Amino acid sequence: MPFSQTASAESAILVALDANNPFEKPPVVRAQNIWGESFPDVPSINAKASDTLFEAASQVREADSSLEKVTSIVFLADKGTGKSHVLKRIRRRLQAASEGVFIYASADKYGNPSLINLLFQQSIAESLEQRCGGVTQWQEIAALMVAEAVRINNPGAKTLAAKDLVAKFDKLYLSRYKQEKDLVGELVRAIRWLKPSTDVYLLRAIVWTLSEERGHLAVKWLAGEQLTSRDADELRLPENDKSEGAVNAAAALTIVNLVSLIAEYKSVIVCFDELDSSVLDESGYTMPFIIVNLVKRLFDSIVQSENAKGVVLLTSILPGDWRKLRSGREAAVERISAYCDPVGLINLNENNAKDLCALTLKSFYEKKGLVPPNSIYPFVEEEIAAFSKGRPSARETLQWFAKQLNEKLKSIEQIPLSPTERFVKAYQNALEQFSLEDLETNEVGASALQFCFLKLASLSSLKDKQIEGVVVRSVEEVTPKYKNNDRLQFKIVGEESGDPVVIGVGVMQETHGLSVGAGFRRLLDTETFGLSRGCLVRSRDRKIKRCWDSYEYYHQLIANGGEWVDLALEDIRPLLALQYVYEHHEKFDLTHKRLDYFAFTRDLLQNNPLIKEILSRPEGQVVEEGLEGEELQRPSEDISLEDLTLDLSQSTADDLVDDAEVQSEMNELTEALSA
Repeated sequence: MPFSQTASAESAILVALDANNPFEKPPVVRAQNIWGESFPDVPSINAKASDTLFEAASQVREADSSLEKVTSIVFLADKGTGKSHVLKRIRRRLQAASEGVFIYASADKYGNPSLINLLFQQSIAESLEQRCGGVTQWQEIAALMVAEAVRINNPGAKTLAAKDLVAKFDKLYLSRYKQEKDLVGELVRAIRWLKPSTDVYLLRAIVWTLSEERGHLAVKWLAGEQLTSRDADELRLPENDKSEGAVNAAAALTIVNLVSLIAEYKSVIVCFDELDSSVLDESGYTMPFIIVNLVKRLFDSIVQSENAKGVVLLTSILPGDWRKLRSGREAAVERISAYCDPVGLINLNENNAKDLCALTLKSFYEKKGLVPPNSIYPFVEEEIAAFSKGRPSARETLQWFAKQLNEKLKSIEQIPLSPTERFVKAYQNALEQFSLEDLETNEVGASALQFCFLKLASLSSLKDKQIEGVVVRSVEEVTPKYKNNDRLQFKIVGEESGDPVVIGVGVMQETHGLSVGAGFRRLLDTETFGLSRGCLVRSRDRKIKRCWDSYEYYHQLIANGGEWVDLALEDIRPLLALQYVYEHHEKFDLTHKRLDYFAFTRDLLQNNPLIKEILSRPEGQVVEEGLEGEELQRPSEDISLEDLTLDLSQSTADDLVDDAEVQSEMNELTEALSA
């Protein structure tokens, strides 16, 4: 921060801090935050952990022997020690430097651990669907595969970056199709010429991810989900089994083959996190045991060539769970922490705490256009040093800063206010805290909505109040959890025109088709989750592509009596502010009972446009402004898929021995790609 500038007036700084305490943002980081950019990183916090991970990645990348291309690391992390910040740092550095791909597997999303292979396969697919630099990680890998095949055939040929290849792919596919040729098959043929033992269908699906029109279907298949017969035929991929048990059994081999293949082109960092789930599998095994067993299988089974970029399997686990595992299965533990002894994440020292304070305040002051007298103002080094002697966790430190700042701000001379005035002032100040950045993750909006619907159900003055024809009686969790996997956040149970009604609410802010489609399928499964109708809550500017399967799901949702409600900042912000005031009521010298009593609370809840829209009877119309792109273009019926040159069901070694034919195809394709 340019402290050479003249510092802002102390009164202006304190008034801004009194209005919005920057340390009061929720210190708990969710899975979606690992992929976003919404919270800062303090590089000095647990630098040893991230440095160790990158040293391991470098070692497997540079190893001469294929037997040294896979390793594993354990992070011992108590709650609140900044583990999620370290994982995000690793992810950002990997992608910024194009050093590798990051696969994040959060075990708290694994509702049925008996399907652990399939669930991890879905984590791979969703992680690689994340974008960086305008393309997904899947597309980066596919582009590297194509580039390698082009260079082997013609070392001097120009290869396209992933973004450019994606831009050309669909047009080139159609051009080849009109010549009764299969672009994907030709590319797979060339790639498999170099890697003859690779599963032809995995190759085909990964190459398909380069398509803007059909890539989402390929990712869906790569996640182990079932395609329609028509889509499977068009992509020339086998239909995945309908039985979850059969798919899970097949996934045991698929996940090994996928990680092995991807690591031939880029280093792969697999991170298993949030192992402290209470769910058990059918045999009664705990989640830490299940994940450790999966890591062991991956460690033993992943196959790498001498030129592969290598794999690092990272497991983040509570120290107590680690001790239990060590005492029971020593051999397995050696494979879980092969690179080094477990790395313990440590609590903060004085310098860490000071850095965390400075970075949090820097962001706040820049947004407010203020220049403080020093980087940690209004704190002083001595008080931070004294607090840090107890080696607090990152979470505890943020909470301490929030509380201490509120104490400091009490010294500001203020005109005594009535409870109503205190409430209104707190609410108005809270409104300014929330921005579009807060809507990046599902949890923030879902939490505020759930809180406010609970208030509607519990406030005596609103218990029998009809809002858009609905009386809210209760708010319930969505069960069975193992089928929901956190896709829907809650159910509104009430009465509509005297009849029972249950509305399933799914806040879905993801920007990739796989997660959005999974959420839609839960909204449509009214029988399993006991719903009268489903309600998608999603910002309209997060368009649904007409070529996604979610486009068809959206039409089904409307046909089934559901709807898509716009998550607009101006509508959710009042609910976020109200929730904030309730959660920090002591700061404003207000009780929950007093807050419940205010007419302002009642009026806000029953008149909020978002709440009213969720409760209102759906209009039964598709909102076109939320859609973009063209519908999936089906091949013309005068050209049969069976007429294409490569029949993958017959794609054996005999198809690949004709070097001249493969080279001829690649010469033709190289020229087309360069055009």
